[in-house]
Amino acid sequence: MADTLTTTTEVDPAVSVFYDRVLLKAAHPKLVHGKFAQHARLAKKSGNTYKWRRYSNLSDATTPLPEGINPPGQKMAKTDLTAQVSWYGDFVHITDVIDLNVEDPVLTIAADKLGKQEGKTFDTLMRDILSACASKTNASGGTNAQTPTELTRGDVDAVVKTLLGSNAEMIQSMVRAGSGVGTSPVRAAFWSIIHTDIMDDLEAVTGFKAVSEYPRQNDVDDAEWGATGNCRWLYTTNAKKTTESPVQYHLPIIGQDAYGDVDLSSSKNIVKAFGSSGIADPLDRQATSGWKTVWVARILNDSFMHILEVTAGT
Repeated sequence: MADTLTTTTEVDPAVSVFYDRVLLKAAHPKLVHGKFAQHARLAKKSGNTYKWRRYSNLSDATTPLPEGINPPGQKMAKTDLTAQVSWYGDFVHITDVIDLNVEDPVLTIAADKLGKQEGKTFDTLMRDILSACASKTNASGGTNAQTPTELTRGDVDAVVKTLLGSNAEMIQSMVRAGSGVGTSPVRAAFWSIIHTDIMDDLEAVTGFKAVSEYPRQNDVDDAEWGATGNCRWLYTTNAKKTTESPVQYHLPIIGQDAYGDVDLSSSKNIVKAFGSSGIADPLDRQATSGWKTVWVARILNDSFMHILEVTAGT
């Protein structure tokens, strides 16, 4: 496989110009898709497959007990869900010419960029897993003459009813009214994710409550935009959308214990300095910076999450 070696062709020194040494912060999306997973750690030396176990509820005991006679009892039933972990990682490869000629601390910058890459990688992987949920509904209450339609309060409330009918539990507790001017209570809620493309549609939903109207700000997520009924909404540019026309947006509405992820060990930045033993580099001309980790995720209960598919409003 060809080595993707970074040379001065890609990163040239800033010669004869005034150079801003404070590099602009790289743009990166809000990483929201993994926030509500059951997080687990696979112990070392214990294989590459993790097992979740869910026990079924017992049926109602509605038959009166005759005097002195015990009921027949019930058997416990369980469902096992397994997932096999995989390795993920990447690195950048630089030359000594860059190190000598370019004003920036390139390896330090590489570590920052790799960290952002790693975060978005797992957000994208989790996003695609959530989007494959078996519980899905097309929005139908809008007026844009598309199938599905734009987001409406009726469609959101219908998903909430479906989740509650499946005994899904909300994640966020109620925020009670406070003394702030213009604030009001926020209901207990499922968490939901929306693409930034259609945040104006969210604001147009009947009863939308912006974060600024919450009675307290201490438990507001940094990616939170507002609430509609029993849903609180996180925004991101990395939310799932299709490439077809019209573009469809997949909005996951999530309850407790809907999905989980597993890692084997914490990821780390791995730096191989110039002339290190990790590189065949007798003249100390190459260095690398990279990351690796072991990870897997899966949906644990399709009934505890629902994908609302929408298009953009007119």
